[in-house]
Amino acid sequence: MTKPEEKTSPAGFRKYIEDHDPLIRDLLDSLALLVLSLYPFRNIHKGLDLWDTGYNLTNFRYMSMDHMDPMWLFSTYLANSVGHLFTVLPYGHTLLGMNFYTSFVPAIMAVLMYLFLTRELKMPGWIAFFAEFTALSMCWAPTTVLYHYLTYLVITFSALMLYRGITEDEALTIAISGGLCGLGIFVRFSNLPQASLILAIWMYGVFEFREAYNSGDGVKMPSRVEAFRKTFMRGFWFCLGYAAAFSVFFLYMGIRYGFAAYLGGIRELFTIPDSAAGYGVKAMIMALLKMYTNQIYWILRLLVFAVAAGVIRFLATFVNDRYSLGKEDAKGRGTSQRIIDLLADVSGVIIGICAVMFLIIRDVIVYDYTVYNSWRYLAAKIAFLTLCCCVIGVFRRNLPASKRLLAVLAAYVLLITGIGGNNSDMSVYNNAFFWLPVVFLSIYELLKDCKIPALYGLKCVIAAVTVFFFIQVTLFGFNFAFCEATGGSGAERSYTAGDNPTLKGIRMSYEKSACFTGLSAYIQSNGLSDRELISFGYIPAMPFYLQMTPAFNPWPDLDSYSAEKMARELDEITARVDESLEGNEVGEYYEKPVIIICISDNASVSDNETKWKMIYDFIEKEDYKLTYTDSLFAVYE
Repeated sequence: MTKPEEKTSPAGFRKYIEDHDPLIRDLLDSLALLVLSLYPFRNIHKGLDLWDTGYNLTNFRYMSMDHMDPMWLFSTYLANSVGHLFTVLPYGHTLLGMNFYTSFVPAIMAVLMYLFLTRELKMPGWIAFFAEFTALSMCWAPTTVLYHYLTYLVITFSALMLYRGITEDEALTIAISGGLCGLGIFVRFSNLPQASLILAIWMYGVFEFREAYNSGDGVKMPSRVEAFRKTFMRGFWFCLGYAAAFSVFFLYMGIRYGFAAYLGGIRELFTIPDSAAGYGVKAMIMALLKMYTNQIYWILRLLVFAVAAGVIRFLATFVNDRYSLGKEDAKGRGTSQRIIDLLADVSGVIIGICAVMFLIIRDVIVYDYTVYNSWRYLAAKIAFLTLCCCVIGVFRRNLPASKRLLAVLAAYVLLITGIGGNNSDMSVYNNAFFWLPVVFLSIYELLKDCKIPALYGLKCVIAAVTVFFFIQVTLFGFNFAFCEATGGSGAERSYTAGDNPTLKGIRMSYEKSACFTGLSAYIQSNGLSDRELISFGYIPAMPFYLQMTPAFNPWPDLDSYSAEKMARELDEITARVDESLEGNEVGEYYEKPVIIICISDNASVSDNETKWKMIYDFIEKEDYKLTYTDSLFAVYE
């Protein structure tokens, strides 16, 4: 029996830990899963965004050909359908409820990726946890933008399933991977490039062939025909899954809405005006190339610090190889050698800190954790490092084919995420669930296994920048709320909007609280909630927040929504009003939509003078009167 005092001694404590190691590991594993499950819900009550959050909720709430632009209805159909399903659930009519439901998507990604990394890849649990925790902290986009998050889910899980299917030679799993890519087109039509995932199958075929060829002496070279057949069949199952998923949903869309209507809505995507910067494929690719090439400048400067620390370590090793003074330790090192090693280690840490200070001094980093610049430029360097690790992983000799495949898939997720939206590198950071664990593991292996003195400085700089990146991202994750439409997301969020059940429980700035309380009371007291709404001035969230049906596209300010289309919509409203007046004797009457215009600095983002003139001409033509105003909004009836 172990004596009580033995448990408190270092040796006794170590033995206790070793005896209970499986239990402790299970407890830590359960704790990690619990944290990753709950962390995405931390900010669901913070901030009131007038832009993307409410725009998507409006499309979910009023999902139909009558109230949505057909182009956006069909090009993001699955995202809208899932969102619409959430709106019919309990509290789905509230912002807090929708924030809660949509937060399950990143939570599911983080949890399942953690399980995949620790169970399938046998990655150390603490690395997987910190990587997924960091990925969740970088989720800057509102979770209600489901065409983003469901796209990330498709990209991540299709890569995950393909890895499993290829390495385990499971045809069904490979087909599921292809099916997910096929579904991705209906989540967001611009996800078409995700079909390039099939290239990973052919690359793995090359890796597998070379591995078989190089394994062991006297092993006969495998048949090229057999290797090609195996790779071809994997590609066939991927294409079959892709075609099956696409065909089923395409037929469903054609039967429900008509093939002409669906194809017409998709065709409109190719007529987006040139002023809608960032939506073209060329613009997306060039934005990503610019992001990565810009990092070369900073990487070269950080390498100066790495070289300095490497030179110090090299000199310390050189001196220690020649001199050994003082009493030797168990490893045969003299006192002088231990002192030199300690000085070299301390110098490396100091130089790593200096590298971080260099980035701070050059204004790359800010300490306002309600804005992206607190971590964005650090994330770009981590993404650049990830690409480097992936390239090394692909061409590194004697690396197993499965690890080379992992490098290919990480690079695929990193590169493909930025194509399909106009958020450039920000989309890449929002979907770090797959590629971030890979680079974290690479950094860990570099620090643990690499004993080359010349690379010591590189290890110090990478470790310092990575630790600083994790700290900055974590602080951002706890403080940020997507409510930039206020003119700045740093305003104190401790007020609620009264008289508005949709916004119950949401904490916002004082100005928004006062304005929405007054506006909601005015809408309710004057019985305007049953009328249609035209919102203008970069406030597409208003139909959902006020529970008023949009008369047409709730975000007419967007450059992707042409002035010609807006003019047609206004002309149709005028025609309906005129027809209702002519038929008023038989009880047919169409009330003019209520118009709400943003009059704060938020509206300055909407700089299309043609559309502004169009909306005010419509107000004058239809004899609208200004009936309510506050510091944010003006209401015309």
